Amino acid sequence: MKIRKKLFLGFGLLFVVVLFFGAVSIYYIEEISETAKVTLKNNYQTLMFTREMRSVLDENNLPLTSKAADTFDKSLKKQENNITEPGEKEATAGVRKGFESIIDPKQNIAQKEAAIEDIRYQLKTIDGLNLTAIVSEENSTHTTVNKTTVFLGSMALITFLILFVLIAGFPGFIINPLNQFADGLQEISQKNYGVRLDFTTSEEFSKLSRAFNIMAASLADHEITSLTKILSEEVRIKALIAEIPDVVIGVNGDHEVLFMNAAAKTLLNLEHIQVIGKSIISLITDSPLLKIILDNPEPDAPLKVKRDGKTAAYLQKNIEIVVPNLKVNPTYAVRYSGFTDGAIYILKEVD
Repeated sequence: MKIRKKLFLGFGLLFVVVLFFGAVSIYYIEEISETAKVTLKNNYQTLMFTREMRSVLDENNLPLTSKAADTFDKSLKKQENNITEPGEKEATAGVRKGFESIIDPKQNIAQKEAAIEDIRYQLKTIDGLNLTAIVSEENSTHTTVNKTTVFLGSMALITFLILFVLIAGFPGFIINPLNQFADGLQEISQKNYGVRLDFTTSEEFSKLSRAFNIMAASLADHEITSLTKILSEEVRIKALIAEIPDVVIGVNGDHEVLFMNAAAKTLLNLEHIQVIGKSIISLITDSPLLKIILDNPEPDAPLKVKRDGKTAAYLQKNIEIVVPNLKVNPTYAVRYSGFTDGAIYILKEVD
């Protein structure tokens, strides 16, 4: 799976969870607010209506004046249009029946007073029903709030866990392959071409590991091919030098013997010594003639050497080995330079 797709899925899931969390929060808040507002509004209006009707009865004597009766009737009609609780309709009907009795001119004072007592009782019943509803609604609201709190807390915990997984896992998902890739490049820089990478976390990293492995294999093949060519050339040169009748001695920049043919070993009396890889300075003690050769600045006069009671003359030629040193400057232009990395001493016998 591609990194882009994984990022899209991870952050998309987080976005959906946060969006769902917000939507649910708004839903519950609105539900609690609207339910409580509508219910409590109706209950409080009923209490206000009953208080108005009770005030009319308290502030006026029988028989009621037309103004007082009209005020009572308006409040009663409002109450009849605001019935919300079970039993409230019957109590309101009782108030209406009592009100009709006290405004009926055929009823005597005693009957009207009895009707007022019944109205007060019904008003008290209505108040009780609405007060009970207010308390019940408050308890229901508290219950809903508690449930909402638990639900939203659970959603917040889930959101936190998703965020934690993303924060904890995503850096490692990117950084770990990059660290392995850096380690692989370090191994390649040390010519360890056998290192291989295997990334399976994403398609991009898989492609990167395949390209790296192809590069490492190509470098290994190139290294083997180059080394084979160098060794082949070295074998040919050594074989050629061994067959040359002239004295040939080769040393590197550290004054270590690279090659010395049979003629040179015989002349220097070093046949019994393994000279390859040894310091040529250390061989002077076994062959004083070697010091003369090394110190000889290639004069025009032949070098005379006594051997088997005879004197032989040799023309010496010193060849300085200059190795090319290619460097890349900051402008990426290649500069050619060289440095001395040893010498070859050739002695040709002359008559």
